[in-house]
Amino acid sequence: METIQQDVIRSRLTSLEQAHGGILTPEAVLEDARNPASPLHTLFEWDEQKAAYSHWLETARRIIRSVRVVVKTETATVQSVAYVRAPDLPGSQQGYRSVLALRSDKAQSREAIVQEFQRAGAVLRRARELAEALEMREDVEDVIDSVEDLKVRALEAKV
Repeated sequence: METIQQDVIRSRLTSLEQAHGGILTPEAVLEDARNPASPLHTLFEWDEQKAAYSHWLETARRIIRSVRVVVKTETATVQSVAYVRAPDLPGSQQGYRSVLALRSDKAQSREAIVQEFQRAGAVLRRARELAEALEMREDVEDVIDSVEDLKVRALEAKV
C-alpha cells in the first residue's frame, strides 16, 4: 500500500482503538468499514458472493494446513504437516503438495524447506521490529542469523 494510504489507515485504526477503550478488534474495524465514508470501506469486498467464496477458500486452506502426517526416518518418527505450499508453483498461483510426495523429489524437498525458512525469517524480522519497539531486541538477531544460515545450507544442499 502507498504510504499515504497507510497513514490514513493507521490514523483510522488509532481512532477506533481509542474509541474502544484502547482495544482494537476486527469487529470494530468491520463495523467502521461498513460506512462508505470510512477510509477502510474500499479495503473490503462487499459483494457477498465474492466475500463468501474468499472465506470458503480460506477455510479450505485452514483445513489443508490442519492435516498432520507421521513420517518415519532412519533415526526418528516425526509428526509433521501433511501438505505444504507447492514449491514449484509461481508465487501468484496457489496449491499444495503432499510432504510424503515431496520426500521422493530432492529438488522440490529442498525448495519446500527453503520456502519454510523464508517464511520463518519473515516472522522473525517482524519479531525483531516488535522487540526493538518494545526495547527487547537482545537475542532476536541471533535467531534470525541462524534461520538465514539454515536457508543457505538448504539452498546449497546437493540434490
